[in-house]
Amino acid sequence: GAHVNEEDFLLLELLDWFKTSFFHWVNGVPCSRCGGQTEPRSDYLLPTNEDLRWNASRVENHYCNQCQFSNRFPRYNNPEKLLETRRGRCGEWANCFTLCCRAVGFEARYVWDYTDHVWTEVYSSSQKRWLHCDPCENVCDKPLLYETGWGKKLSYIIAFSKDEVVDVTWRYSCKHEEVLSRRTALSEATLRETINALNR
Repeated sequence: GAHVNEEDFLLLELLDWFKTSFFHWVNGVPCSRCGGQTEPRSDYLLPTNEDLRWNASRVENHYCNQCQFSNRFPRYNNPEKLLETRRGRCGEWANCFTLCCRAVGFEARYVWDYTDHVWTEVYSSSQKRWLHCDPCENVCDKPLLYETGWGKKLSYIIAFSKDEVVDVTWRYSCKHEEVLSRRTALSEATLRETINALNR
């Protein structure tokens, strides 16, 4: 089997701590005026200068039917701010978890799935490969989770590190022909050229 060392176990502990003790999932936000339950609306609120300072270009509107108040939920993209708020959905989770991994010395990269999910990959020096880490699910090295577990129809999965951009789609699928048939946004040659240009 693969050689596993203490760094791999540290990664599992970090993943568990992040999910169970540090970060919090947000579906609805309690009303900041009356404490009642809110419902997310499809319209977005305008970001303030403070929101934009922390890279929150989208601000969700969570409306309270009890007191008719619009509660703001800025979708922050700045990891420093996320260390303060410690809440969000998969984008915030992956962004902040990737930062935490880097802070403790792991080589980590942010992974974007075209079908609307994001997570982290961490390089295992003992196993000499990238490990799939989804902090929202507290899972490590289960790359087929989305296709076989969630039933996602994958197409493009791209990893972003401080050094490079990589198409990592194929390690997340066991149905390569089906995935290839859904990759119609651009030609494979154009995708390769674009990634190569970004990596220069």
